[in-house]
Amino acid sequence: MSARYCSHCYALCAVLLWSSAYVFTKVALASFTPATLGFLRCAVAALALLCLAARRAKPAARDWPVFLLSGILGFSLYLWLFNTGQAGLTAATSCALISTAPLITAVMAAGLLRERLRPSGWLALALAFAGVLILTLWDGTLSLNDGIFWTLGAAVCISGYNLLQRRYAGRCGTLTLTAWSFVCAALTLSPFAPEAVRRFCLAPWTHCCAVVFLGLFPSALAYLLWAKALALAESTGTVAAYMFLTPLFSFLLGYAVLAEMPGPGTFAGGALILAGLALFQRGRS
Repeated sequence: MSARYCSHCYALCAVLLWSSAYVFTKVALASFTPATLGFLRCAVAALALLCLAARRAKPAARDWPVFLLSGILGFSLYLWLFNTGQAGLTAATSCALISTAPLITAVMAAGLLRERLRPSGWLALALAFAGVLILTLWDGTLSLNDGIFWTLGAAVCISGYNLLQRRYAGRCGTLTLTAWSFVCAALTLSPFAPEAVRRFCLAPWTHCCAVVFLGLFPSALAYLLWAKALALAESTGTVAAYMFLTPLFSFLLGYAVLAEMPGPGTFAGGALILAGLALFQRGRS
């Protein structure tokens, strides 16, 4: 199996796991604040990944600044901004805003990593983003409040994280980089640990299960797969473009799990997203 094919598979699996985070985050926020939820999610992910990385060599001292910056951008700051923004926005608006991340990633990669996109690539990204807007806002309600700025900040953070993963995954190793980045993220959020533990002890078991699920699957497993995808990809944008699928997968999961019937916007927007991704990948081949 070629590295390029594996990269696509890893990215698809990661995005599918991320898509489940929207509904579980809404559930967990009924008992936790954005900061306490971010700490618990990072702590669960760190413990799970450290168990897998226990037999790996001790990280080099020069890699710790990378772990810290990666943990802040991709996890602690990102999750805090994302959770804060989602608390004040509709799911449709949140999905639409966070889906600007592939566009931001492409711009940052062009400027910092010299990964140039052809005109067809920019057209494909615009087409996919238009599909996201149609899918999320067809029947949804657009929220206009300060949650927009928090969520856009989260999109910038995850874009910076994508570039760090692309740059350093080969040097540090994907498992080592992801595991210790989560450790650093949990440490930066540790001031919220006492309150997080108190809320966890008082929360309904369903909310606690949502926290554990968020830590294990949309965090630990998804970010590990994402790191592998970025390490194997031909360019950062090739992987980042898959983030456009997140709202589509979220709607499909809602149908499969909650029997929420998709409307015309799901099919129209989904078709545009898939067409944009196909055009983007064809332009890279």
